Amino acid sequence: MKNPFSHMSARSIKIIYTLSALVVFGICFMNFSAHMLGRGSGNDQCRWIVKGESRMVITDIISGGVADLAGLRDGDVLVKIDGESIKDAAAAQKLIDKKVGAYSVYTIERDGELLDRPIFICKLVNLLFLSQFLFGLGFLIVGYVVVMAKPQGKIQQMFARYSILSMLFFGLAVLNLDPAIFSGWQRITLIAGFVAATVFALPIFIRFFLFFPVKRKGSNSILLAITLHIVSIGIAAAIFGLPKGENFLPVLIVAFVLRYVFIFIGFGFFIHSYFRLVSRERRIQLFPVLISIAISLVLFMYGLLIQTIDPIAAFLKPSVVMPLMLLVVSPAFFGYAIFRHRLMDIDVIIRRSLIYGAVTALLAAVYLVSVYGIGTLVNYFFGEQNNQILIVVSLVVVAFVFDPVKQKMQSAIDRVFFHERYDYQRALLDFTQELPRLMEMEHILKSIISRLSSTMHIEKISVFICGEKGGCKAAAHNLEKSDCEFKTGKNTLMALLEKTRKPADLHLLGDEYDATEINDEEKQKLLRSGIVLSVPMFLQDRLVGFINVGPKMSGKIYSQEDINLLATVAGQAAIAIENSRLHKSEIEQGRIKEELDLAKKIQQGLFPKKSPQVPGLDITGISVPASSVGGDYYDFIQLGPKKVLVVAADVSGKGMSAALYMSKIQGMVQLSAHMYNTPKEMLININRRIFEGLDRKSFITMILALFDMKKKEVRICRAGHNKALYSKNGKVRSLEGGGIGLGLERGPMFENAIEEVRLPVKSGSLFLFYTDGITEAMNEKKQQLGERAVIDILKTKKDISAEGIQKAILSRVEKFRGSAEQHDDVTMVVVKSVPVKK
Repeated sequence: MKNPFSHMSARSIKIIYTLSALVVFGICFMNFSAHMLGRGSGNDQCRWIVKGESRMVITDIISGGVADLAGLRDGDVLVKIDGESIKDAAAAQKLIDKKVGAYSVYTIERDGELLDRPIFICKLVNLLFLSQFLFGLGFLIVGYVVVMAKPQGKIQQMFARYSILSMLFFGLAVLNLDPAIFSGWQRITLIAGFVAATVFALPIFIRFFLFFPVKRKGSNSILLAITLHIVSIGIAAAIFGLPKGENFLPVLIVAFVLRYVFIFIGFGFFIHSYFRLVSRERRIQLFPVLISIAISLVLFMYGLLIQTIDPIAAFLKPSVVMPLMLLVVSPAFFGYAIFRHRLMDIDVIIRRSLIYGAVTALLAAVYLVSVYGIGTLVNYFFGEQNNQILIVVSLVVVAFVFDPVKQKMQSAIDRVFFHERYDYQRALLDFTQELPRLMEMEHILKSIISRLSSTMHIEKISVFICGEKGGCKAAAHNLEKSDCEFKTGKNTLMALLEKTRKPADLHLLGDEYDATEINDEEKQKLLRSGIVLSVPMFLQDRLVGFINVGPKMSGKIYSQEDINLLATVAGQAAIAIENSRLHKSEIEQGRIKEELDLAKKIQQGLFPKKSPQVPGLDITGISVPASSVGGDYYDFIQLGPKKVLVVAADVSGKGMSAALYMSKIQGMVQLSAHMYNTPKEMLININRRIFEGLDRKSFITMILALFDMKKKEVRICRAGHNKALYSKNGKVRSLEGGGIGLGLERGPMFENAIEEVRLPVKSGSLFLFYTDGITEAMNEKKQQLGERAVIDILKTKKDISAEGIQKAILSRVEKFRGSAEQHDDVTMVVVKSVPVKK
């Protein structure tokens, strides 16, 4: 069944339960005042037995009682009271109820003679009703405190309803509807209250114990709830719907007894749960509740037995019903268990408050005595009366003295009465000072686990952190690793903590399984691991992780002070964790910088120190990395006085890995250049060698151009690289020739795909070998420079030197890019055929 309070704020729920408690208490107190504070029921301390028609025989006169003192004897027949004839016992009781605290005149028949006897009518103290009223009042107080402590808890709300309806049920257990006392609307209110108590209290007497101490199978059954209410309505109809008379008296008795049967069934469910469904550890906490229920069960059965055997025992033998006053201890035991062991997540520190209150009162008394004493001494020595200045000075002096005394007294109380808590609070507060100085993440997590488990004597504990970059980590004590790892997203523990931003009490998770906004997988994980409290670690508005704790080894509950202290540790832990991440990031950045600096040195060492001197050729090359280390590579390998191999390559990736691949490639190119005669053969050999040692996610594009000025020709072969640009007489074209990147395929496919281009080298011929960092350079609008801009430069700058053409291309790239960041390396080699110098 849906909880009507599920979408209400805590404040609204508190207002509703406060008003409900006040209204119910007001109705019950109205009935109580009529019985106990007002005129009440009259008692003449004798029994009336109806014999025959309209004849009531007096018997069981209490020795020394008002009937005995009035001269009544066993066997007298009561004829009239105050001159009014008696029809039945009910009519007689109404007459003496009017004379409580005064004298009535009984007209009796004795031995055929009518006699008038004045008798004092004393007030009946109905202990049977008083015990039930106090029983209900006790539960009302306990239930109200519980729901005020945690107004949005499902079990707390149910217990509050149980308590409020208990007050209504037991506070109206014996109704007084005397028209002389109550007006019409008051009588209607009392009757409505009695009916409401019967209809609504009886079902909850059973249903509450289907949820407490553990949630039982079928507790949410709608059919069960409807059935219980139908039976309750039937009982209320039987009590108020049937005609009054001896014919229906057995039905009325059964109806009244059935009201208490509901209570017995609820108690029976608790006893069964206690012995069959509750763990041994929790039985210790629930034992006071068991005592409470056992006392209630015995006393209610005793009361019903007395009412059945002797309905007027309260009039004649008050001592017989006196044991029923022990009912008042039942809610006390119940409340003790709740507050002592936080059975419903309640933490009311009564003992400490009482001690502090007593000490404060003592200090106040000493303070007043001191002020009076100082004033008296001043008057004695100075002989002055009513000196306002001296009185003010004495007050200030005493105030200054007593303020530090009060603080020291409170510290002494903590050390003496709460030394265990005092010790670990100091230890954990010291730890919160130490925690931010720790830098290693593993050290931080282990320190949190070690310090909390040893200081607070926690049986199970885990710390779970989750970062955007560092991923998620967990550390634990006495817990399986799988039970410490949680997910992010909707309906997770992380989501719940991020939403509520406060510690989540989970020790009632089994009882409130459906009410907790966590998915079933994580609920089972929490139940299996025995976690009872989860404390979030927030860094400003960001949830860093959380600390999960199991029960204390002592079996004691976590007080609000414990939770506040854990929250403080969690806050400091979040700072320490963030500091660790920043420290690690700083170290990582330093390491990366060192790595990049080293890689840069390696890369710079790979590039040619100077351009080769080959007759008839003007050669220049440059590489401008996008970061400190790029993936581009170029080289010149002179194979003879008139022969040179030009290399341009692009290694996928950046940083140290790219630099190492470049180093490896350079060695392979150098070796292949001296072993093979053509660029195609060189690339085939390099591909075979590099395939085994290259990461499958990486590849290399390369173009080789072998210039032979003796033969006046060039052989060009490319492996997946940009096509070279060739210019002659102002005409520029891309040099065709297929090929795939190095390291993508072991052999046959590579060898079949690769092609070699052979061209004559004539005076004025111009070759540009480049990487895509030139043509794909981007400006602020994400537009690319393109190949056309490069071709235009080769056309317009064909008459200047190779170095001049290179500078022109670089200038064009930088001007086009503007303020946009360089995203890729810019590498090129320019080769121009020039006349041979004589």
